[in-house]
Amino acid sequence: MKCPNCGQEIQADHLYCEKCGMEIRIVPDFEPEIENSINETLSTVAEEIDNKSSKTSEEAGNNKEWEESDEILTEEAGKNWLVFKMVSLIAVILIAVSFTLLMYFNYSTSFQIENAKKYAQQGKYEEALELLEKAASNDEDNAQIALLRSEYYHEIGYTDQAVEVLEKFLERGEPDPDDVEKVYDSIISLYHEQGKYDKINELLIGCKEDSIITLFQQYMAFEPEYSYESGTYDEIIYLRLNANTTGTIYYTLDGSTPTAASIKYTAPILLESGRYQVNAVFVNDYGIESNVVRNWFEINLAMPDAPVVIPESGSYEIPTMIEVEIPEDGTVYYTTDRSDPNVDSMKYVEPISMPLGRSNYKFIVISDDGVQSEIVSRSYNFSMNTSVTVDRAVSNVINALMQRNVLIDTNGHAPGVSGRYIFKYNSIVQIGENYYYILNEYFVDGNGNEKMEERMYAVEVYTGTPNRLIYDEQGQMGLIPLTDS
Repeated sequence: MKCPNCGQEIQADHLYCEKCGMEIRIVPDFEPEIENSINETLSTVAEEIDNKSSKTSEEAGNNKEWEESDEILTEEAGKNWLVFKMVSLIAVILIAVSFTLLMYFNYSTSFQIENAKKYAQQGKYEEALELLEKAASNDEDNAQIALLRSEYYHEIGYTDQAVEVLEKFLERGEPDPDDVEKVYDSIISLYHEQGKYDKINELLIGCKEDSIITLFQQYMAFEPEYSYESGTYDEIIYLRLNANTTGTIYYTLDGSTPTAASIKYTAPILLESGRYQVNAVFVNDYGIESNVVRNWFEINLAMPDAPVVIPESGSYEIPTMIEVEIPEDGTVYYTTDRSDPNVDSMKYVEPISMPLGRSNYKFIVISDDGVQSEIVSRSYNFSMNTSVTVDRAVSNVINALMQRNVLIDTNGHAPGVSGRYIFKYNSIVQIGENYYYILNEYFVDGNGNEKMEERMYAVEVYTGTPNRLIYDEQGQMGLIPLTDS
């Protein structure tokens, strides 16, 4: 094929003349049957016109020669003119049809798209893009064109142009919902491939289609939602924070801006009496951060009175009970390991026997509203002026049980039993006029597992006399001597 401008020979797959740069129009190959049919029809029309013209001339000569009547000549001339007009009309219609077909095959959107796909299959993406750009100029709202252009730009490494084509398509108007989903899916796939998750978040924040936001919400980072609004409350609040998708919420209570180094939200935040500023931020699985949310809370609750504990801290030489006054609208909790008590600590329900040696107690009242009182601490040093120690009390119980053949040795083994029995100090209590060491019995199996038994023993603190400890129907303590003396 030669260039119509300069005559330079042009290769078959080129769209421009390499010499003068003139654009070469792509003219599709017509189907042979269509082309032959058009040519045959046009030839027939031309022959008909020639025949009619010859016949008219010949009849006019005969009129002069044979001198036929004017009436016959007029009638025949009218018929010939009618035929001529019909043939001319048919010729115009055929020419119009041919021209329409020519324009369709050269300039129609569908034709341009199909030819672009053929070029793309051959790896000729630039030629395909040229055709699609022409098609887009005629049909800019065609989603298929936009998607193909984006795809071909991406194939040749022009990712920014691939995204731009689709974003401009979305800006032009209100396309079909199915097309919108496809376009957003393509844009998000391109950004995801590049790791530009912040761009995805921005794109979706600007989207007005709820269905699209729902479909791709895993890429978004909405502000955390609070279960309570800012304000003043007369009750303890368990503040819950929620996010729109998977990720992590971080928060602060001191007014500072939360970051990934702040407190991680894992459970409701307890807000007791006082003022709080709870700031929170959500970070999704792609590292996208939401805006920081700031809320203020003021909790006005009456603090319960501190627990009343007796006796005071000090040293004691006689068994003493530790007692706490229980309020009507709260519960007393305590610890013995120097930690601060809370609702998970031991609950005080009855007086506690002061243990031997040094001990430390912390008590707190927690109201029914969950408000904590001040903590009250007590330290005791309890010792008995006696030669009977706890170890001797345990030994006396074992010896008495061996005399009764309950045990066979001082290690606590019993006849026919795999394992052994041990005895541990519990407390010192007053029974009648005397004081007794209270010992609990435990069974230790072959694996070293301990299990407390129901039997308890009482050993008089001054004489060392061992006894079984029992309770009557009224819950009063009683004694059964283990020795005959």
